[in-house]
Amino acid sequence: MATKRIKDLTNTATSVASDSYLAIDGTSNGTEKITRDNFRQDTADAFVAAPGTYNLAPLSGGAVEVAKGGTGSTTAAGARTNLEVNSKDEDAQANALKVTAPALYFNGTSSVVTVADDAKFSFTDGSNPTGFGFGGWVKLDPTWSADGCIVSKDDSTNREWRLGFDENGANDSLRVFLFDSGGSTNYSIYTALVGGELLEGQWQHVFFTYDPDTGDGVLYQNGVALSTAKADTGSGFSNFSNTIAPVRIGKAASTIYFKGSIRDVKIFNRTLTSTEIAELARGNDLGFADEWAGALGGVYTSDFSAGADGFLQTNGTVAGNVDGVGGQDDNLRFTVDTSSAVHRAYKTGVKSVGKRYRVAFDYYIPSGQSNVDNIRVTETNGTDILADNLNVTDAWTRATFESVATTNGFYFYAKDGISTTFQDAGGDDIFYIRNVTITEIGTLADFRSERYDTSTSKLYDISDNAFVGTGTNVSLTGREVPVYEHGTWSPTVEFGGASSGTYSVQEGGYSRLGNTVQVWGQVNHSSKSAATGSATIEGLPYSSAASSNTPFGGVVGMTNAANLTSQVICLIGGSSTSMGLYDTGATGTTTLDDTNFGSGTILRFSLTYKIQ
Repeated sequence: MATKRIKDLTNTATSVASDSYLAIDGTSNGTEKITRDNFRQDTADAFVAAPGTYNLAPLSGGAVEVAKGGTGSTTAAGARTNLEVNSKDEDAQANALKVTAPALYFNGTSSVVTVADDAKFSFTDGSNPTGFGFGGWVKLDPTWSADGCIVSKDDSTNREWRLGFDENGANDSLRVFLFDSGGSTNYSIYTALVGGELLEGQWQHVFFTYDPDTGDGVLYQNGVALSTAKADTGSGFSNFSNTIAPVRIGKAASTIYFKGSIRDVKIFNRTLTSTEIAELARGNDLGFADEWAGALGGVYTSDFSAGADGFLQTNGTVAGNVDGVGGQDDNLRFTVDTSSAVHRAYKTGVKSVGKRYRVAFDYYIPSGQSNVDNIRVTETNGTDILADNLNVTDAWTRATFESVATTNGFYFYAKDGISTTFQDAGGDDIFYIRNVTITEIGTLADFRSERYDTSTSKLYDISDNAFVGTGTNVSLTGREVPVYEHGTWSPTVEFGGASSGTYSVQEGGYSRLGNTVQVWGQVNHSSKSAATGSATIEGLPYSSAASSNTPFGGVVGMTNAANLTSQVICLIGGSSTSMGLYDTGATGTTTLDDTNFGSGTILRFSLTYKIQ
């Protein structure tokens, strides 16, 4: 019996071989015992007589009782379907519990989050559409009875794409519009009927992805691909125009809004697989390389088969479509001239300053040359070195590196030993490059509701692109994650609301955590104006909280000041970006004015205050 499992028992009555006794009382020769063949026979008969009593599901042979009271598949996949165990839909609804808060609530008439236009939101390389995907979690208000928009780049005049739904009672549908360069006349509509499954009042994960290789897109609900109908208007969609329309959450065109809750809107610049979309619907992230573009966020790939592909040169010549180098065709060759100078090939206009990129390429340096024996790659004209001493000869070698762009291009310098400045008397030393790719890391927007800053009505993108959306009549349900920021600002001093003069030093800094801001700065007067009146420090980076009863204060140090009796402090009232200056003397507090300042007065200060 030790080698027989319950699930291996047959579901028909059969005879079993005679065997030894089984002791029921646990002893080897107990008085309570049964033969093993009788035990097995009785067990088999019991299962056949009343299988529904035990709710067991053998998975091999015969008619299998998978769903209680019904028959099902003999495969594990079939059992999963019949029992609806851990389906994508159930996973999505279960994980929706995780997203009940925080969320952004839209009122259906005026609520919108607006993100300024950026070329990355226009999914085109200029000639053809590129892969993309967008979507998020939505919970439609049960009282809503009109068409709605989840996320769009469509302002009625400038139109690119829109994800939303048609509200039609039992025939609700998800819809995506892709607008051609013709805008309002040429576009394609992807529609998936979901009926009551749009489920007003319940969280749903909806997503659309487009594959440029097939020229088609698919709508998903809770991680499951929907049967999608496509309709073309005019000549249909073939490619986007890069318009100036902003990206908007909760609104499209001029009058299409959303009523209900939205959270976790993601925009990808590549086609997503069904497996990846199912992961998003389960409440999971895809990981840095996959979700934030990684190797799939390419912004430039070389093609030297038709020439130099826009590469320029300094003190040398470039030539494309060079074949037969180390067994490779379609290469770029750079040949130095006879100048005693730097020699470089370079490409501009392919990156955005401040964004992180991965640059990769293959290089080939022939051996035995009189001067050129290695390569340096830089961001600018020799500084900001990205890669250096690339010196493998007579073999194609791959080089890869990452950096945050300081210019929009990159530069390949020929080197002689450790020097980029040299003279090649023959003007014939060369190097080759090929298979150049530039990848932007973080080419999507990831807008999570917990990053909505209620004090400034800003929605912060957590991707490397760091887009910022501005909310209008949007409310946050649930707790926001405190926003951390730091930066600089330029404080000014005014007398009676007018300029106090000119400065030799004017600098300030700030750091913010959630609703608390600390500022500091220094102003050195080089000359004093003729203005008169109360002295204030102007230009704080954030407006203070709307409190008329509790001013927030800090300390001030003054040098070369006049008529002071004690410590100077600074105070800020409610809803203000201006600080007043006060002398806290023994006989009372007085407001500083122009008489306390001279041409050489130095003002140093620090202040902490609330902004919400």
